[in-house]
Amino acid sequence: MAIEVNWTRTDEVLIAKPVGRIYSSDYLDWQTELESGIHPDDKMLVVDFSDVPYIGSAGLRVLLMTAKRFSGDGNAFGICQLRRPITKVIRSSGFDGIIKVYDSADAAVAAMTG
Repeated sequence: MAIEVNWTRTDEVLIAKPVGRIYSSDYLDWQTELESGIHPDDKMLVVDFSDVPYIGSAGLRVLLMTAKRFSGDGNAFGICQLRRPITKVIRSSGFDGIIKVYDSADAAVAAMTG
């Protein structure tokens, strides 16, 4: 099943909201869908996981690659609205030391633009 991502923009922050489970076998679909909504001039991205109950390790790798794209001066990347199983994986893998985790998209936007 293809991964669907819904897109919104608040201020200058792009918000991606994937829907469904992101299995490791689907990581190329996830990567393609995520990359398709990002424009070359985008500087800040939040990925809202409120509609994602599961993400596999290859899906997490896509997040790391995307975070790297948004590193550097004037850029920002974060994830929010993690469900408990995803929170456990993010914390146990140490990804929360690499990727900013926010409670909500609004909190992420405020932190990035404030």
